[in-house]
Amino acid sequence: MTSQQQPTPGQRVERLRRAAGLSRERLANLSGLSATTVKFIENGRRSLTLRAAQQLAPQLGVRDLGDLFGPSVSLSLDGRASHPAVHEVRRALTAWHIVLDGEPESIDYLRGAIDSAWQTWHTSRHQRTAAGDVLPGLLDTTQRAARLHSGDERRASLALLAQAYHLAQAYLAWHGDRELVWLTVDRGMAAALDADDPLAIAQASWYAAHLLRAVGRGDEALERLREARGLIEPRVAEGGTEWAEMLADLHLCAALTRARTGDQGAWSDWDAARLVVDRALPDGFVGLRTRVSRPLVDVYAIMCAVDLGDPDEAQRRAHTLDPATIPSTERRGRHYVELARSADLEGAREATLHLLGRADATSPETVRFSPAAQEMVTRLCHEAPAAIRGEALDLARRIGTTD
Repeated sequence: MTSQQQPTPGQRVERLRRAAGLSRERLANLSGLSATTVKFIENGRRSLTLRAAQQLAPQLGVRDLGDLFGPSVSLSLDGRASHPAVHEVRRALTAWHIVLDGEPESIDYLRGAIDSAWQTWHTSRHQRTAAGDVLPGLLDTTQRAARLHSGDERRASLALLAQAYHLAQAYLAWHGDRELVWLTVDRGMAAALDADDPLAIAQASWYAAHLLRAVGRGDEALERLREARGLIEPRVAEGGTEWAEMLADLHLCAALTRARTGDQGAWSDWDAARLVVDRALPDGFVGLRTRVSRPLVDVYAIMCAVDLGDPDEAQRRAHTLDPATIPSTERRGRHYVELARSADLEGAREATLHLLGRADATSPETVRFSPAAQEMVTRLCHEAPAAIRGEALDLARRIGTTD
């Protein structure tokens, strides 16, 4: 068989799935992917990424990923874009303050520093560079405070330390070592538990769920989110906006987690989040750290529709959402990437490229470090019509995507 006759990676997945006696739905459930994702990989509408291959391989009895990609495909372990500040963030995460002296920063100072860092994350067009600049010092300062304070001030400083770890997780998610991301999750949860603060514990559970979902452990993510809702729900009526904000965010995370596995029950969680925002939060409310708001609820609806493989529903919901109302530059950039994914599902190359260009104009680092955006740009460079291929190559050069 010549190289031109070699089966595609998608065809290889389908053959192995059938040989194993698995339906697409069963393979999806076992691997932590959605049934739609498996379908699109098999029919060539979505590329087989290294991450998806790693999730599928054990279920298909594959020990060598070459059995999925074939002999004509080379895999580089050095192609993942990284950020220059990762080294300093790693140093701050793995430094231990064994001997400490001096006075810790006040709780008010720590809270202001944390809030300022999150505000910068959501308003800067280059949020990863901005976060990379402040994270090492922020981690050092909050770690020292958690060691040097005592009593209620120590508990408050531990809750703020958890927030510093959460920001580090957001920074590292797309370009840090996976072990470092796990470290931020574990440290964030440990700090929240030591603070004995239900709100901090729920926030740490939210961040843990995102990572669990990303590595195919969706059932565990949903269980952690369910436990966190149990901490928050009894306190929403009397606790004020931050408790309602947290409850809505937990439901949104559950909705996206279900959607990623092809579970239509995602819409039930999404509806629950929408009701909390509509009934318990004032008009115009925007959460400081996760940007919970009415526009963000709409953004999640589009993300769920895309992950459920329903581009028509995604476009219907996107029709009434003005991206300018999304209260975060970073989330607005990701929104354009989601719209590009919807167009990509329909094979609309021109629309996909246009939307990726809008994402790049909004938040260049979101496109540069988003695995989904990088994959789409790479495919456009090879598959787009000649009339727009030059534009795709220009975008690839801007974001540093390599062939």
